[in-house]
Amino acid sequence: MGGTRIFVLHKKDLIRIGAAVAAGIVLIILALVLLLGRGGNSLTPGSAADDRFIPGTYVSTILLNEKPVEINVTVSENEILNIYMSTMADVQRVFYPLLEPRMNDLAQEILRYQSASIIPSTDYPVTTAILQQAVQAALASAER
Repeated sequence: MGGTRIFVLHKKDLIRIGAAVAAGIVLIILALVLLLGRGGNSLTPGSAADDRFIPGTYVSTILLNEKPVEINVTVSENEILNIYMSTMADVQRVFYPLLEPRMNDLAQEILRYQSASIIPSTDYPVTTAILQQAVQAALASAER
């Protein structure tokens, strides 16, 4: 009874298995990046390595109908102190009514968690993503 065995594999089964394996690999890589990216340093508190930012106010600009809106981020050496929008024209407020309220909500979340790499709420994802990228750009300028 030790004859040849024949296995029949259907194309859709191979696709499902391949997709499951690819998703598993992506999840493992994502978990490693998140875990390794948050590794702390072994220096004592108050040392120079704890200083995350160069203190000051940093500006990132987004364009709405070819007119700039400035996102200002104020930081101290160790924390994000304030995030606000400036130079928003009245016309922009009319055409983009969700921008200011969403900026205020996002600023509160970033200040609470002291990171712009948060997962924001699912309300208004495009507006939130644009604002979050602007804040991240300003913080990148502030990093040591």
